[in-house]
Amino acid sequence: MTGSLMEGRKHTRFAVQLPVLFSGDQLSDGGTILNVSAEGCAITSNTVAGVGVYLQLTMQLREREEPILVDLAAVRWASATRFGVEFIKIRPEERERLKPFVRALESTS
Repeated sequence: MTGSLMEGRKHTRFAVQLPVLFSGDQLSDGGTILNVSAEGCAITSNTVAGVGVYLQLTMQLREREEPILVDLAAVRWASATRFGVEFIKIRPEERERLKPFVRALESTS
C-alpha cells in the first residue's frame, strides 16, 4: 500500500472501538482503542500520554471475557486527543489470547 498512512508499519492495524484502561507513573485513565494489531494500538482519551511514556494497559477485547493485560507499552506518537503504543512486554498467555482476536479482524477485513 504505497502512499497510505499505514506505510512503515510491520503489522496492519484494524479499526475497532474497544474500552481500555491505562496507567503509568504520572497518569491513570481510560479510553477507547481505535485500532489494534498484534504489536500495538491507538487510543483516544481525555488524558493523552506523551511520547516515550511507559504504560500498563488493560484491554477489554470481548464482552464477558477477561481483559488482556499488557505489562509494558511504550507511547510512540501522540496528538491532541489520541496516542499510539507499541506492546513491549506482554505475557505469552496474554499474547496467545490477543492473536486470535487480531486474526478474526484480518478475516473480516
